[in-house]
Amino acid sequence: MYYGRISECEVRFREGGPFWHICTSPIETDIYFRNDEEHAEALNILAITVFLSRCRLLAHSVMTNHFHFVLEGTEPAVHEFWDIFYDRFSAFLKRTGRPYLAKSCRPQFIPIKDLKQLKDEIAYVIRNHFAAAPDYNIFACLWDSGHLYFNPLLPWMKVGKSAAELKYSERRNFKHERDASLDPRIMVLDGVAIPACFVDYKRAESFFENAREFLLWTMKNVESMVEVAKRIGEKPNLTDTELRSVIWQMCKQKYNAKGPGTLSSEDKAELINSLKFDYSASNSQIARCTGFRLSEINQIFPLSAQDK
Repeated sequence: MYYGRISECEVRFREGGPFWHICTSPIETDIYFRNDEEHAEALNILAITVFLSRCRLLAHSVMTNHFHFVLEGTEPAVHEFWDIFYDRFSAFLKRTGRPYLAKSCRPQFIPIKDLKQLKDEIAYVIRNHFAAAPDYNIFACLWDSGHLYFNPLLPWMKVGKSAAELKYSERRNFKHERDASLDPRIMVLDGVAIPACFVDYKRAESFFENAREFLLWTMKNVESMVEVAKRIGEKPNLTDTELRSVIWQMCKQKYNAKGPGTLSSEDKAELINSLKFDYSASNSQIARCTGFRLSEINQIFPLSAQDK
């Protein structure tokens, strides 16, 4: 099919798909994975799910109390993926004495309509741990797929052995079922599935022009991160550096000002409200990033005065 003069990435997107972002809400949700051992079990569940489904997993983030999956597949296949994952996740919660938590795990199935949105969703998903806590490295987190893309060291990281090589007892421990059969494409190290075997990271890479575009999309595309957060009902959760970038851009483009310190009282109030409601910034973060007095912001938002 002829599309005119468009990028190869755009051609791949139009000829592939459909694409989806499945996510669950972290709001008022208890902790699913209380330690690294339980978090690792989520990877095993995900590996089994991928090879039982008819979907490609392009990106994932397994948070302590919610999930993000970017998938390529038909709508029935994507729902089948979730059903398989949810059944095994529910069995995990039952084994750990918390079956009631499964009720809070309700998915959104978000269709991805264009190439930009696909890039936005992938970037958002692999930034999730980084946005949640300062100790996480976007490109070296065990519980999401960020370390896979454009990584020249990955061939040396693909250690482990095929599930077909595991002993019967090891397969039972991995699967937690009497039926110990496992797809031989699952690669296992120390009892944990290696994400490189079940994430189609090469397919995900093909939608970015190169490694530089991928890195810039992930690290610098603040407005897109905010768009995705609003679309799925999460807080943007920007770092101070990212919020400062937003503030100075708004001062220049919206208020024609050199910085927050030169704003009129009316524009200043409007900026503070925007940072609070559009970017979910805390009172103290607004004060740090604008240079405004915290006491002044606390007067505007007294109920948020204890925000850190």
